[in-house]
Amino acid sequence: MSLIYRALFYAFAVILSFFSSTAVVAGQLILKNISLSPITCTVDGWTVSSGSSFDWFIKVQPGQSFFVGQNTSRPKDPVINWAKCNNLHTRAMTITPSGPNQTLVLNGQQTQVLNVSLYPFLPTLPTDNFENLVAYIVQTYQSQHPQVLLNAVLNPQVNIYSFTELPVLLGNDGFDVIELDVLYLGFLADNHLINPAQITGEAPWAVALAGATYQGQLWAIPSWLCMDFFYAFDQAIQQQKTLSKMLNYLNTRTSSVAKMAGSFNGSWAIPSDYINAYVQTYGYGALQQAMQMPPDNGVVHQLVSLSDTCSFNGVNKCTNNTYHNAPNGGAEQVFASGQASTDMGFSEQSFYVNLYSSAQKPLYVVPTPWGEHPQPLLFEDAFVSSAATCKPGSQCAANAQAFTTLMTGTAMKNYIVQSKDLPAGTPWRTLLVATQQFWQQSIIANNSYYQQLSPIFMTAKAFPNNFTPQSQVAMANGICNALKQQQPNFVCKSNNSTSLLAPSHGSSIINPRSTDSRRGL
Repeated sequence: MSLIYRALFYAFAVILSFFSSTAVVAGQLILKNISLSPITCTVDGWTVSSGSSFDWFIKVQPGQSFFVGQNTSRPKDPVINWAKCNNLHTRAMTITPSGPNQTLVLNGQQTQVLNVSLYPFLPTLPTDNFENLVAYIVQTYQSQHPQVLLNAVLNPQVNIYSFTELPVLLGNDGFDVIELDVLYLGFLADNHLINPAQITGEAPWAVALAGATYQGQLWAIPSWLCMDFFYAFDQAIQQQKTLSKMLNYLNTRTSSVAKMAGSFNGSWAIPSDYINAYVQTYGYGALQQAMQMPPDNGVVHQLVSLSDTCSFNGVNKCTNNTYHNAPNGGAEQVFASGQASTDMGFSEQSFYVNLYSSAQKPLYVVPTPWGEHPQPLLFEDAFVSSAATCKPGSQCAANAQAFTTLMTGTAMKNYIVQSKDLPAGTPWRTLLVATQQFWQQSIIANNSYYQQLSPIFMTAKAFPNNFTPQSQVAMANGICNALKQQQPNFVCKSNNSTSLLAPSHGSSIINPRSTDSRRGL
């Protein structure tokens, strides 16, 4: 590069840094220096080894921030995955041009790096991308552990719902810690991708421990629990605890609007709904049998009967991908605006009901009745550590333990659940927290909505955590074919590629605004 061109480039970089520090720019790496000395960094895409025509040494002055965008002219994808600052090397940052900004807070004391991926499918405002939440997590952790640079990623482009991607995400160039769905726990343990876990923080519910345990060994630290509920503004919904009662109840709803809203589509939704219906037909003892194909046609009929109640004016938006592809909260907006009598979704989807409801009416819920024997199953998200980068007994393992203890503690859960990262007056996220102490707080115990949710911990069992690529493909294909035989308009795909198996959607392309964890990907 000529001296003139290089001089012009650096002048442009300084101008970009100045304006970026005063405006919100998406998809940027923000290098924030809170130390008393300059800090020099290099960034993925701006070194010769990563596709640039020269090495750009970025000097961040004390008390300043420097915004770095992607090098869109390099041969590789324009994604920033690493930064090196004062011998600190981050990994797997996944900063894309259309994704959220990500900030590294450099204090001049750091000698270690912890790379973590947080579960990204939480409800939030349509314009929010969790930057405030991540900033709070980083500030809280680094104030307690100033020797650690926390690279915290909360981005749906990190595909944690893929049998092919997870080995990479937990490999040498991946994360030290990932908060993920324990549906994959057995696969991760069998392939030696994760370490055995121990809990040093607050005690989880027994059902959460069961979900984080595989073949007698604890492999993960429980964080969130999930299950499907029916919502209504009618208290009578609470009494509809079996499928037959729910179907009768829905048949009595007004015919002027849809009787329900919710998504039944997706490569994870279909197998998980089937398993729920199977267990509520044959009991908990038949849990593993539920994963065996071919599917039980009687159980499939129950899924069809329930999903058919969504049909309105000859169109079923629950099974034709309408709600499946809608922005997160789309079905709840339909329900909240009075265009449907009920809604089906996870407990945290009440965030959108309250967000879009013009009148703050009491909201009532009941666990979704998939069969005649109410026997709820709980999904789970938990923290695992990488066997490749965070070995037991290492400094990384100690840093990871401190991080998971912080993230599963009541104080942090309160911050997330109560939407404290969002403007005052924003609805709560009402997630199911996996630890018992959270539920013992008076602010939770006296909350009318949480009072309806808490009884499930006494009877619920853990959803299976021993899926394999082959078993999910077999279930998705077998149940899809059976559904189409009974309801030809039910939209689902037969696919042999495990790379396409997202939590509920059969798409390998994740739209961050059309996600509701397992039901909305």
